[in-house]
Amino acid sequence: MPPWGARIPEAAPLHPFTPPALAAAVAALAILLPMPWGPPALLAGTVVVVVAGGLPAAVGRALRVVFPLWILLLVLHGGLGPAPRVAVGGLGLSRSGLLLALGQGARLGAIAVAGFAAAATLRASRVLDAWAARGGTPHLGYLAVATGFAVPRLLARARTITEAQRARGLRLRGSLAGRLRALRALALPLVLGLLAEADDRGLALETRAAAAPGPRTPLAPVPLTARDRWLRLGALALVLAALAWRVAR
Repeated sequence: MPPWGARIPEAAPLHPFTPPALAAAVAALAILLPMPWGPPALLAGTVVVVVAGGLPAAVGRALRVVFPLWILLLVLHGGLGPAPRVAVGGLGLSRSGLLLALGQGARLGAIAVAGFAAAATLRASRVLDAWAARGGTPHLGYLAVATGFAVPRLLARARTITEAQRARGLRLRGSLAGRLRALRALALPLVLGLLAEADDRGLALETRAAAAPGPRTPLAPVPLTARDRWLRLGALALVLAALAWRVAR
């Protein structure tokens, strides 16, 4: 099966459940750390760790997603925020609004970077093996993996159909009526292809008795190393410390 994202480093891959656990810890810290300087520090640390881990592409994808949100936060809080105001590039922006936009934008950025990095490290086969090793229900594991593949496969199939239809002379620009006709020509093969693929996958899973009760033996057992345990415990300790500080305030 293809990976969910960029290639995982082959030297010493983490357990498949460790990156999502770390991403969840980053999301919790993004909410618990004090505004406005806590989230930016978390974002900087997350970017450094992800780049050092060999996944700079995940940072780029995350920043492309959150950049429009940063602009929106800057306009809403900086432009419409209360006085006092500071001059930034010839514009008078709210000082408190800028700090609020900085903190909220960094929160979104840290969560996005951690999420994209976690998704980039996951391989479907390793996730299923780890799930089987923990005694998880097989069809639930397959459902989770299929859900993770759904959006990338849908986008890839849509691009393929669009290119094929354009090669046949389909015009995607023009009047509204023409665009609606083009949408019908794109949506019909996309839906039919997805239904056929779902039927094929369901038949394959039924042939392999995916819904049968009982434990499964993983093909390639995934070890839970001491590094995974320490990373999870360290992330949990940071979240608990931030939570205790937040409650004690």
